[in-house]
Amino acid sequence: MASGLHDRRGFDSWLRMNLVLLVLSLMMIFVNWKLGLASFLFLCITFISSEAASAPPANSPDQFEAWVRRKGARKPVLLCLGDSLTHGTVSSSFTPDIPYKLSSTLGLSPPTQNFFMDPLWVVNAGQNCITTHGILHERLHRALGCFPDFVLIMIGTNDMQCLVNGSLAKAIVKINKLPEVPTMEIYERNLTKIIDYIHNHTPQTQIGVCTLPPMGENLDANPNRIVRQANEVIERVVKKAPGKVTLIPVYSRFESILEKKSKKSGSKFEYHYLLSSIQVPLFYMIPAIFDWNRLASLCGNTLLVDGLHLSEKGRDELVNLIVEWLLSANVAKAIAVKN
Repeated sequence: MASGLHDRRGFDSWLRMNLVLLVLSLMMIFVNWKLGLASFLFLCITFISSEAASAPPANSPDQFEAWVRRKGARKPVLLCLGDSLTHGTVSSSFTPDIPYKLSSTLGLSPPTQNFFMDPLWVVNAGQNCITTHGILHERLHRALGCFPDFVLIMIGTNDMQCLVNGSLAKAIVKINKLPEVPTMEIYERNLTKIIDYIHNHTPQTQIGVCTLPPMGENLDANPNRIVRQANEVIERVVKKAPGKVTLIPVYSRFESILEKKSKKSGSKFEYHYLLSSIQVPLFYMIPAIFDWNRLASLCGNTLLVDGLHLSEKGRDELVNLIVEWLLSANVAKAIAVKN
């Protein structure tokens, strides 16, 4: 397995091209200063937002290792494995909110810092654009170096996008250098191996496996038919898994909320990369106006900003589910033991 250090996949080519275009736009100022300046400002905005969207999480495994070396004593650790929904730079990030919600639920003092907060240290091993193949072969071994007490797995959305959209499948295969195009059978095989690997290397670790959230808020659309098939696979894998493995029903929680939506307020868009590429710069450049909830509502969405990534409302629902699982997994006892 590779080391699994964070990279900027999905953004690296664009960032390099953007730098070249920035230089060209500066040169253009001497020819047509208005056009050159406008181009330069636009490219600055896209570069800054792309840099922010592809940056590693502040609570990544690398940052955690540095933190532990300074801190010495340890608290219970939750390791989160996943794709951009977990990475949390192109959607509302849920990992920082888990300690706050857990503290409130247990009646403990609220956390006093932004990351690696008592009572539970949360490590974000999410990676934009990644699939189950990447988790298994690139990130898993490295991430388990955090010696987690709990592992949260929410992976498969990009695998399923390969079944929904042929052109997007080619991009995902190229970006991740996959040996083959993901299929439902490959997804089941990889997910099984991920859980088995965790159990074999850290047998006492509690594992929570999330069903995939909807892909677009139109539950009758074809993408969500495929997501439901994937969730049947997840349920089957969890039932067969060895050790302490629990299913976290993200899809059914989101479904129960979306079914109550008025048809008039339904999604105007399914997920598209171009939609996300417009929303992300707006969030990073004008956050006072465009938070993720606002960007979601502009598309007729509630829980999913662009039909795929989380709004603040979607994040809150997910955090509630994660804390419910942690409580059922005796996180309170783990906290008491390590205090």
